[in-house]
Amino acid sequence: MERLNLIKCRKSNAVYSRATATKALNNLLNRIKEANKREDFIYRITKAVLFGSYINSTKEKVGDLDVAIYIKLKDNTMPEIEQNQNRARIKSHGLPTPMEMIYGKEEIFRFVKDRKKVLELHDGIMVDYESQKRKEPKSYIYFDEYKIIYKEGCQ
Repeated sequence: MERLNLIKCRKSNAVYSRATATKALNNLLNRIKEANKREDFIYRITKAVLFGSYINSTKEKVGDLDVAIYIKLKDNTMPEIEQNQNRARIKSHGLPTPMEMIYGKEEIFRFVKDRKKVLELHDGIMVDYESQKRKEPKSYIYFDEYKIIYKEGCQ
């Protein structure tokens, strides 16, 4: 089974100690819980899945920490694009219109990433979508070892 070519925000060959990655993972879990408590965010995180070199290896040095983040709109009474545009206009003036349309997603991803370079966050919905386009039965992240590190209602 061939892997999907996920678009990564940055190309890096950086290596991190397992301790650094573990610390970033614990911080990520705290940030997810904090993000879901915030009433100003228009999305909530429903699930986070850890996969990749950190979980598939016992080596002391690992690459980035790959986490698929699944989000859901909090309010379904208003169109998603409109909510994103409203949030963008409140928080950031002068964004190009295409950026306004995804502002809420970008905002919550940036918040939980917390500027940690070791973290590589993936939009879980997009990962699943790419798998479906290839007619794979489920997302490729579930073919190797993986760990659901957060699931709404299970914490």
